Amino acid sequence: MLTALAAHNWALFVIRGVLAIALGTLIFVAPGPALAALIFVFAIYAIVDGLGATVLGLAVPFASRWLFVVGGIIAIAVGVYTLANPDVTATALAIVIGVFAIVRGLAELGVAIAGRREIPDFWLYVLSGAVSVVFGAYLVAVPNEGAVAVLFVIGWYALFAGVMYIALGVRLRGLDKELTVPATQAKAAS
Repeated sequence: MLTALAAHNWALFVIRGVLAIALGTLIFVAPGPALAALIFVFAIYAIVDGLGATVLGLAVPFASRWLFVVGGIIAIAVGVYTLANPDVTATALAIVIGVFAIVRGLAELGVAIAGRREIPDFWLYVLSGAVSVVFGAYLVAVPNEGAVAVLFVIGWYALFAGVMYIALGVRLRGLDKELTVPATQAKAAS
C-alpha cells in the first residue's frame, strides 16, 4: 500500500530533488543572500527552540530543570538579538551560533547528568550535549571559516539530497508503471 502510494507520487520526489539542487546551487552561486537567509532562519530557530526549552524546563519535575529555563531564555535572547541586527557579519553569526551551541550543550549535559536516574538512555543526551559544545567551540575558535563552512556544508548536503531524491523519484516512476500495467490488464480481463 505504502509502496504504491509512493510510486504514484513519484513526481513529488523529483520536484523535491530539483528544489534541493536549486538550493545547493544558489548557496554556491550567491553565498551572500544565502547567508542572509541563514541568519534569519537561525534567529527564528533559536527563538522557537528557546521557547520549547523554557516550557520544558517549567514542566519537568527534575531538580535541575532551571538549566533548561536558563538555556531557553538565553536562546530566545540570541534569536531576538539576531533578528534585531540582520546585518550581522558571517564572523559574528558563527560566534553567535557557536555560543548558542555551547550554552545549549552545557544545559543538556547538566540536565542529563542531574537526571541520569530519571532519563532513560541518558548517555544519548550526554552525547548530544558534548557534540553541541565541541561544535560551538569550533565555531567560536575559527568563526570566519566556521560560518562559510556551515553554509557550504548545507550546500553540499542539498546537492547530494537532491540527486538522491531525483534518483528515487525515477525509480518510483518505474515501479508505478509496473504497478499500473497489471492493474490495467486485470480490468481489461474482467
